[in-house]
Amino acid sequence: MGSGAKFGLIVTVVATTLLTLPAVGHAAPPASESRVFKVYVDQKPAGEYRMSIRQDGDSATMTAQANVRVSFLLVVSYVYTFNGSEVWKGDRLTRLDSNTVDDKKRFDVNAVADGDVLRVRVNGAERTSPGNVWTTTYWRLPAARLRNQAIPLLDADTGKDLAGRLQYVGMENVSVAGQAVPCAHWRLTGGVQVELWYDKEERLVRQESLEDGHRTRLDLIQLGR
Repeated sequence: MGSGAKFGLIVTVVATTLLTLPAVGHAAPPASESRVFKVYVDQKPAGEYRMSIRQDGDSATMTAQANVRVSFLLVVSYVYTFNGSEVWKGDRLTRLDSNTVDDKKRFDVNAVADGDVLRVRVNGAERTSPGNVWTTTYWRLPAARLRNQAIPLLDADTGKDLAGRLQYVGMENVSVAGQAVPCAHWRLTGGVQVELWYDKEERLVRQESLEDGHRTRLDLIQLGR
């Protein structure tokens, strides 16, 4: 659910899971997490965003589903749905697939790493994009070397290339499932205007943006393993 389009999201870095050391000669089992975010539009509940993450060594796979409905006078005036997945190897995106319905607009996006670039196909049209992109799901922070500077973005909704600049703002307490949690506040400007908060495990816990004049917020309300 990308923030280059309406009600863009989210999202969240894979948390380190404490596991019992395996016996010699056996690989550690993959770590998995589930995340649930509540979506607010103009401070009113508007939907939910669900995410599952699987970490296996230095490879990570994230799948997500979002459903947002905005109503005015009890009449649904806007509908947004997103189904997507991302595969990362280390700090590099190797594959992205998404299907998005943004009101009356539909997008089918596929991106695959090919050497130093990504081969991107959007609704059948193909092009190449930089290989070091950060996706607008924001589910994991980019590599430390890409922070506090300009960073290329790939919109997970539309497949568009966007230019951004990610800057650290400071530490703040954020309410997560009713508890105050110290979080790092990051600001993304340029092709998007997004405020992002990550906990000590670099897990996204809140996102705020202004989309077509509507203030949109995502709050992490549930975390499972």
